[in-house]
Amino acid sequence: MNRFVKALESKYQAKIDEAIATIDLYMTRGAGIGDHPDVLGVIDKYLSILDSNNSKLELIKKVFPNNETVQKSETDGS
Repeated sequence: MNRFVKALESKYQAKIDEAIATIDLYMTRGAGIGDHPDVLGVIDKYLSILDSNNSKLELIKKVFPNNETVQKSETDGS
């Protein structure tokens, strides 16, 4: 079960990182997004993705609070 929890954490964190990078790109590099006329729509879309995956990640951490401790024990061989 712990590997599944870790996989979900990794999946949600990757989506969070992607959303933040995309939002950052749209907010700071206006010249690189000239082909996208609906900049606000795209930023809103990635804010929704960010919110959803952040909520899922926090929920996983609440439901399985000991997963980090168990994961360290598994990798240490304890």
